[in-house]
Amino acid sequence: MSKEVGILPFEDYKLPPIGHAISGAVGSTIANLFIYPLDISTTRLQLKGDEEKKQGLLDQIKTIYEQEGGLKGLYAGLGSDTVATVLSSFIYFYCYTALRNVQEKMNTNMGKSSAQLNVAQELFLGAEAALISRFFTTPVSNITTRLQTAGGDNKKGFKEIAMELLKSKGITGFWTGYRASIVLVSNPSITYFVFEKIKSIYMRTQNKQSLTALQVFLFSACAKSIATMITYPFIFLRTRMVGNQAKKQDGIVDTLKAVIAKDGYTGLYKGMKAQIIKGFFNQGIMYMIKDYVATYLALVFYHSFKLKMRAKLAQ
Repeated sequence: MSKEVGILPFEDYKLPPIGHAISGAVGSTIANLFIYPLDISTTRLQLKGDEEKKQGLLDQIKTIYEQEGGLKGLYAGLGSDTVATVLSSFIYFYCYTALRNVQEKMNTNMGKSSAQLNVAQELFLGAEAALISRFFTTPVSNITTRLQTAGGDNKKGFKEIAMELLKSKGITGFWTGYRASIVLVSNPSITYFVFEKIKSIYMRTQNKQSLTALQVFLFSACAKSIATMITYPFIFLRTRMVGNQAKKQDGIVDTLKAVIAKDGYTGLYKGMKAQIIKGFFNQGIMYMIKDYVATYLALVFYHSFKLKMRAKLAQ
């Protein structure tokens, strides 16, 4: 792309937070459509009793398909889950990019040789963005989990489930599991950190300037798998808390004690394989599409940036 005097070249232009937010939301939405049957099946596995423990992911998908109306059963709760996914991704990527830009400026102003973030800053900013995102999306996510676990005989929709939750647990019931989410905010930050490190190492050692779509898929999928293995007990506990239909809501400590008393410490890892498979494909597809969309958005935003700069220079 040609360079113009007084105008930042495209190579140095950074896509603004809104661009990352849009590309992240688009990527997450499309990925969610592909992996949703894995999502609903994984949630069911995490909530199963002892007599059904041995059923695997494919068996669970087959059971839902055969007993709950085929594809309709495998996509139960898709509408509300899509809303939660769009909101979560949009807020997360917007906040993360905005916070990252501020931190890089602070690093520069403090006289550091590079604006690049260190490990602690990367993880903290990712966790902070995820915490903000989860606060706004936890109510929708909790209703979605109930829709996913209701089974084929359930005729209730989003509104009915929401009113039922409000009556049984009050307004705070919509934020059930949020305290567990405070720990889980490390999941996306670990994912993003590992992805960026794998990407950086590969591009440096192989002398590459960019990644292919397949490489983006594999690196981000592997990063998500690592983050999931580290944080899985809290993912499992949150699902158990949200899936609890009782009026009395157990906290994370009580839920932890109940699981250990019943199944031992290994019970905290029930359904982990399914969660890793789901996360692998979801994250891989999402980042691949996000990267693709972000590239085109960068061109659009840069064109708008150039027009504004030309107008200023002409004055």
